[in-house]
Amino acid sequence: MAETTEGRHLARGIVCALAGGVCWGFSGTCAQLLMHDYGAPAEWITCVRMVIAAVFFLFLTAVKDWRDLVAVFRDRRSLLQIALFAVFGVLLTQMSYLNAIKYTSAGVGTTIEQIGLVIIMLYVCVRAKRLPRLREALGLACALGGMLLIATQGELDQLAIPPEGLGWGLVSAVALAFYTLMPVRVLKKWGAMLVTGLAMLFGGSAASLVVQPWAIPVQLSGGALAALVAIVLVGTLGAYMLYLQGVADAGPVKASLLCCVEPVSAMVLALFWLHTPVSMWDIAGCGLIVVMIFLVTEREKRPKAAEGGAPAPAPAAYDDPPLFAGRASVLGYYTSRPAAREDFDQVSALLDAGHETFAALGIDEGRKKYPSARRLMHSIKNGTTHVVEDAHGRMIAVFAVSFSPEKNYAGGAGAAWLTDSDADPQPYAELHWVSVAPEARRRGVGMFILETADRIARAGGRQSLRADVYERNEPIQKLLEKHGYTPCGTISIKDVFGRRKTRAAYERML
Repeated sequence: MAETTEGRHLARGIVCALAGGVCWGFSGTCAQLLMHDYGAPAEWITCVRMVIAAVFFLFLTAVKDWRDLVAVFRDRRSLLQIALFAVFGVLLTQMSYLNAIKYTSAGVGTTIEQIGLVIIMLYVCVRAKRLPRLREALGLACALGGMLLIATQGELDQLAIPPEGLGWGLVSAVALAFYTLMPVRVLKKWGAMLVTGLAMLFGGSAASLVVQPWAIPVQLSGGALAALVAIVLVGTLGAYMLYLQGVADAGPVKASLLCCVEPVSAMVLALFWLHTPVSMWDIAGCGLIVVMIFLVTEREKRPKAAEGGAPAPAPAAYDDPPLFAGRASVLGYYTSRPAAREDFDQVSALLDAGHETFAALGIDEGRKKYPSARRLMHSIKNGTTHVVEDAHGRMIAVFAVSFSPEKNYAGGAGAAWLTDSDADPQPYAELHWVSVAPEARRRGVGMFILETADRIARAGGRQSLRADVYERNEPIQKLLEKHGYTPCGTISIKDVFGRRKTRAAYERML
């Protein structure tokens, strides 16, 4: 039964991801109709589309969890990152993409935009200080070959499309790279719906102040109004929701690959709906770029479980998180979930790795390690302990977020906490037991844990998150302070044997 249900979910995910890609292609075709048949400028469409879509996204965010919508405005660093993403990611992508369609067609503009995946791939190589792998090099060759066929129509000594169209298409490719790379951190912290909504609001508002769409005479007749509504509801909101469901059911790898149907759907819709001429060179170029998408976004398959149901062993060399796993709205190489009873052995092994790290730092924990097996199992049962998995399903970290009163924090415990320790209701949650597998360290897992813990505490209605760490554990202290935790002095903790130990106390307002 479980396998049947999983199969149905996978099938649903594949259908949704394909439908999402078709909807994005449909959006480009509607934009071409608005510009070519109804004379709507690309700048006007960009402003109107972004502002209206922002209202929908933020409304859905408020319905889902209005506290996040309020809390994000207290996070100045995140707001700055979202504002930069709004201008250089969302706004630049929308503006350049529509202008590329204006001078060419929906199919050609959408196809050239996909060259941005190669830019992302090259950035990954530069960051990793390595040359492109064979698959990536072939993807680069396919991208350049596809663009050359479309731009020259086989006549290599001359351009067959307007230079403005090619120029805006290349700008849209660069913008796609910005759109994908810039918001990774804030997406993990605040979620796709909220970040996308705010970015569209910021970008659309900024563009509207410059473009002044209300002063541009656009006659929204029946056909034009229907195309605009379709762009917003089907090509933006509907495409986003379908694609996100595809990611949830089929995973980001399959979903991102299936969405390569977008340039194909845009070209087919433009041909049969708008009767835009499509040559064999266009089809060949589109095919090469689709192949490129498969080559540069392909990722290693999830490891199979060992015989007897045992989890697959982690590889000796841990791979770096790829920077591209689909559209910016679904980036996130790591995922978190509450630990289950069957995770007990793996969680214990991760905590043991943490104890070994403490020993390497010269921290004496004594003979009795914390937490005990009994306390750990109790934490797993009540949903306090969480595990982190990578995109391959490998468990790479553990942490706990507790909402129960912490006796060691009562009465202030000697620390200058930011919130009242004895207030009722309790204003804080506690972060405990952070441990990352050695092979997965220095890859952003620690920051992912802190951001995930923020969301868990905020969803539980808490104003802040507290943590206490060994005074000699400098790596975690630096990470806490980088994330915005405030040092609150030291506290004295009494263990089960009556021995007192000091900890460095930290708290972060949410």
